[in-house]
Amino acid sequence: MCKIRLLRVMSRSVLCTLVLLTCSAANAEPLKTPVVGPQRLCFKYSTFNLLVGERVADFSGGFERMSITIEGPAGRYEIAESEIFVPLARVGRLVLSHNSTHVYRARTWKPGYAIYGRTHFSPDQDLLVIWLSGSALKGSRKDAAIYSRFDVGPIDIAKCGSGFTYSWL
Repeated sequence: MCKIRLLRVMSRSVLCTLVLLTCSAANAEPLKTPVVGPQRLCFKYSTFNLLVGERVADFSGGFERMSITIEGPAGRYEIAESEIFVPLARVGRLVLSHNSTHVYRARTWKPGYAIYGRTHFSPDQDLLVIWLSGSALKGSRKDAAIYSRFDVGPIDIAKCGSGFTYSWL
């Protein structure tokens, strides 16, 4: 989590405001109110459908990235969203494509999925927006029960049960 401190400094007839940014690793913390399924979770550029029996265990956010951990009958998994993920050099195998959402099985030593889509700042190009990982993922077709619930694209806030986001502002 990053803390911002504002200091006012006088210098020869000019009042300046310095912004000091102190960052430490963003720690995941338990939520103050439980977020349980079923409901639609909205992020900055995507949505995810949380099912009955699943809950958001914790949330970690920053300026350019956020992540939540989901616990459910299938185990734990983490959803990380960012607008600055570096695209994978070798994307992996496409396992699902719907609307403007494309899910790839990442070539990593643990099962993980890179989810690409189009955002308002990239309407003509797919970007890596979501990284999905965790012990609930086995690298098999059964993982589709999780990754098929994502949708990258415009967000309709009225259809959101809970929201998790990040920003400089």
